[in-house]
Amino acid sequence: MKSPPVSEREFAALIKQHSRIINKVSYFYATETMSFDDLRQEIYVNIWLGLGHFRGDSKMSTWIYRVAVNSALMALRSSKQKVETVSFDLGRLDISSEIDDAKRENLQTMHALISRLEDVEKAIILLWLDDYPYDEIADTLGLKRNTVAIKIHRIKEKLSKQI
Repeated sequence: MKSPPVSEREFAALIKQHSRIINKVSYFYATETMSFDDLRQEIYVNIWLGLGHFRGDSKMSTWIYRVAVNSALMALRSSKQKVETVSFDLGRLDISSEIDDAKRENLQTMHALISRLEDVEKAIILLWLDDYPYDEIADTLGLKRNTVAIKIHRIKEKLSKQI
């Protein structure tokens, strides 16, 4: 396994390669108390600080998901006292201009529904939507595989009832 990047150039390349993960987590966990940009910056810092501890036991993308979700949860807990506003820019989600309006509307509806889930549920469904296997989701979030399977089933039911 290649050692983690240490130069600023390598770090920038790593961030660029995994920007979709970072942006998605930042988008879904951004709130009135923690803006998208502030949350994303917090994730960048934690990835940079944690790179020296990356052992290569998992894929880099899995590790970055874990760092991103944990960073988001910690930042939100510590920012509950602050109050500021945030505007969500759906353009950050890479919603392609090539998709038709009906698909775009469906995506926006699904994003709104996912945003209302509990924090752990959001993390699970985002990983599942990115085609991560149950074992990897469990490893990323520190859960048991069976717990992940049950939660995914319940999240799907919850989302389908809200549609």
